[in-house]
Parts: sequence; structure tokens; C-alpha cells
Amino acid sequence: MNDSRPYSGNQDKLLLGSKEGDISFIDILCFLKSVYKIIAIAGVAGLVISVGYLTVIPKQYEAVAQIAMAQVSAANNNTNNKPNFLFVNIEEPALLIARLSLPTSFTPQVIEACGFQDQANAALALSKSIKLTAPKGIANLVELTTFGPTSQSAQECNLGVFELIKTTQSQIVAPYITDVKVILDDDIERLAKARELVSRADKSGSAIGAAYLSTRDEIRDLLNEIAMLRNVVISSQNRATRLVAPIYANNTPIAPKKVMVLAAGIFGGLCLGILIALVRQAVLRLLKRV
Repeated sequence: MNDSRPYSGNQDKLLLGSKEGDISFIDILCFLKSVYKIIAIAGVAGLVISVGYLTVIPKQYEAVAQIAMAQVSAANNNTNNKPNFLFVNIEEPALLIARLSLPTSFTPQVIEACGFQDQANAALALSKSIKLTAPKGIANLVELTTFGPTSQSAQECNLGVFELIKTTQSQIVAPYITDVKVILDDDIERLAKARELVSRADKSGSAIGAAYLSTRDEIRDLLNEIAMLRNVVISSQNRATRLVAPIYANNTPIAPKKVMVLAAGIFGGLCLGILIALVRQAVLRLLKRV
């Protein structure tokens, strides 16, 4: 009986504080020693709960792809009257990210490829599940991350979203390429007429006339313009939306994180055990007073 009094006194200090000063480290150790069984049981319970959670919660895998934006040539002439070819994005990465944040951007085929066809508001759920980011310092690249219950499903979803991006960017540039082809056909026709006129002038010996010189200048300008327009058409095919590298799907799940869940379970159980022990001691002390 005499051995229990010091512990009881230390527990009272831990609950209400000492009249002589603050609670000491020895008081805390004595308290923990007296209630270690409760704390240990709670810690084991937290561990068991976390293991059960890991058993029940479905695993999640991710697939990552780097996608280069479709580009088209924006040709112009420099001071030397020579074609200077530049390439511009069909769609800026920031605009693509904003567009795919809308549920209406996704087709039923993409929704099915990502496994959301059986969910309510499937398009909205899909728009929130994928992740699109624009790497810093790269003006024509986005990184697409998709998720799934298996590595293969995450990869199929990623491929489906990529094909959607490729198709929509092709549709965006299609009217522009159609207009370019119309201008190109007209320039080719004008070039043929100009060459025919020069050929007749050469045969008739009137090559020194002003009309002849003007036509020769027009031929040169038409050749430059035709080269530019052809480059626009070709670049729209060669610089279509494309994968920088094959889609990467890791076979290791990204969630749930086992170490974090187990650590949280044990820590939470230990904290709960300490709380239970404090409440228990407080209740016993009140009962003794009564």
C-alpha cells in the first residue's frame, strides 16, 4: 500500500498540477509507468485498425505522359526577302488545362476508357480525377497524370485522354489549314499564268518591258509565298499532337501509403490511450472525493 501513494500523488500532480510548481518530468514518467498497459492496448488497437483499413481500401495506380502541343508554321519574310519559318502552338498549355477542367470536354469513349461510365456525373468526376500541369520553362508541353485501380487501367485512361487532346487540336487547326490550301491553290494558278506570260514575252523578244519585269517580281514573290504555305500544310502534319515518350505506368500503387497509414494508426492509438488514462484517473479521483 505504501508503494501506491507516490504514484497517486504524481498522478494528481499530472491532472491538477503541483502546488509547489509545475509538473516535473519524473511525474510524467511515473504516470506513464502506471498506465502503460492502457496506452499499449490502445496503440495495438490503432495498429489493427490501420491494417484493416489497408486491407479494405482499394489501391490506386498512376500513369504519366508528357504531351507536346500541336504546332503549325507561322512563316514570314525577313529583310532579305527569304522565308523565315517559326512554329506556334495550336493551343497553349494553359488553355488546354482550362479546357479539360470542364466536364463537357470529355466524350463517352474517354469516360469509358477511364472507367467512369457507371458513376453519377461521370464527366465531372473524370475532370476532377485527371491532373494536367505545364512544366516550367517549356512552352509547348503538358504533363498528364491519370489514375486507376490497376496499372493497366491508369494507362488506358491516359491514352484515351491523349487521343482526345490530339483529336480536338486537329479539329482546331483544320479550318486554318483549309484556308491555307485555298490560298495555296490560288497562288499556284497565278504562278502558272505569270510563267506563261513571261514565256510568251521571251519568245516575242519583248523581255525588257515594264510588264515583263513586274511579272518576274511577281513570280519570285509567289514562289516564296507558295513555299511558306506548303510548309504550313506540311508542319501541321509533322507537328501534330504527340507523346514525347511512351506513357509511363508504375506497377507500384501510389495509394494508400502503407507506412504513413500504419504510423498514423499507432500514433493515434497511443494518443487515445493517454487520453483514456487521463480521463480514467480523473474519474477515479472524483470518486474518491465523493
